[in-house]
Amino acid sequence: MAQGNKARVRMTFADGTAFDEWTSIQWRDTWTDPLGDLKLEAAPARARIFEYRDKLQKGELVTVHVNDVNQGGFLIQTVQTRVSPKGGVLFSLQCHTPLVTPFEGSVDPKLSFKAQTDAPVSDILLKAFGPYGFGSFTGDEAASVSALTGRRIGNGRPAVKIDALKADQACAQEGETVADFTKRIVTRLGTALRMSATGTLMLSAPDYDQDPSFTIVQSSDPRVGGDRFIDDIEIEDTNENQFSECRVRGNPNDKAGTTQTSAPDVTVTSNFLFPNRPAYKSTAASYKPLIIKDKNARDRDRALSVAKLAMGKRAQNAFVISGEVDGFVSTTGRVWTAGTLGNVRIDAIGFREPMLMLERHFSQNPSSGQRCRVRLIPLHALVLGDVPGGG
Repeated sequence: MAQGNKARVRMTFADGTAFDEWTSIQWRDTWTDPLGDLKLEAAPARARIFEYRDKLQKGELVTVHVNDVNQGGFLIQTVQTRVSPKGGVLFSLQCHTPLVTPFEGSVDPKLSFKAQTDAPVSDILLKAFGPYGFGSFTGDEAASVSALTGRRIGNGRPAVKIDALKADQACAQEGETVADFTKRIVTRLGTALRMSATGTLMLSAPDYDQDPSFTIVQSSDPRVGGDRFIDDIEIEDTNENQFSECRVRGNPNDKAGTTQTSAPDVTVTSNFLFPNRPAYKSTAASYKPLIIKDKNARDRDRALSVAKLAMGKRAQNAFVISGEVDGFVSTTGRVWTAGTLGNVRIDAIGFREPMLMLERHFSQNPSSGQRCRVRLIPLHALVLGDVPGGG
């Protein structure tokens, strides 16, 4: 996107007041981090200093738009005010999604759940999130990502069936945050906790079925279409913290009055989970196992999902392409959004491959204008396990 068509970033308050003149912007959105990190600086004209002072208050919930596309609600977490000797004022804000409050706050240590039959995980989690003002869940990742880009994306994966995500017990620990309590539950079910643009809690998995939303290229051929990488590209291909296989040893699924069963013991290899681009590869030491004892894995399916999660969360760092593109909006008219798919072409090394945008980092300053640094990973690199009930 040409800088002559610079995107408008607008912050709107509950009473309709809107600010859209920013000295600088730093905005990181990572698919695996539901808090986000939005930093804004504003140096208002003298006539508006008091207005900015009164509205930019910590704890204020605001809505942020890029070119009128709703990017969701953000909570102003920190406000720094710098006043010059000549009376100029610079306001610096740090904002996160509203999940920052329960993620920093503690879960009630009396919260516990145990049943003879599995219960919906959403019922359990809403007991933890309810005191913080959250009241519902969605599993529609495709709809959420489409909304954030500003244009519908075709062929997204079906929504996660929230009612199919179940557990038979959950017990909060003393001093545990809501974030830690949640992760202990949802990561075993092949999902991650996120937040939709409308402010609804969301349990979702990476969507590798969706249609491409962008094309990014580095090519000297002017006939090649798509957005161009700016300056150098960084490509990292590493064995660091990657394994040839993961073995999960669980516990027997024994209950009172039942026949004793053997403990599940499953192994997933890197070649099996990532056949097109194994996360770990070595001709000198092909065997590098990760062995986990998981007392909550009481059947083979759960143990298998835990093994995939252990490998898949690490694999998001095994092969990464990073680089900058121009503007906050692609030539397809979509806002750059974490969780979207696109085609990547780098002629110098003969690379052509569809990839998932794991992270996008917007930046704006007077010298370089608006840019977006993207972090791209291969399809199916980030795996969170198997989602019960499909979806």
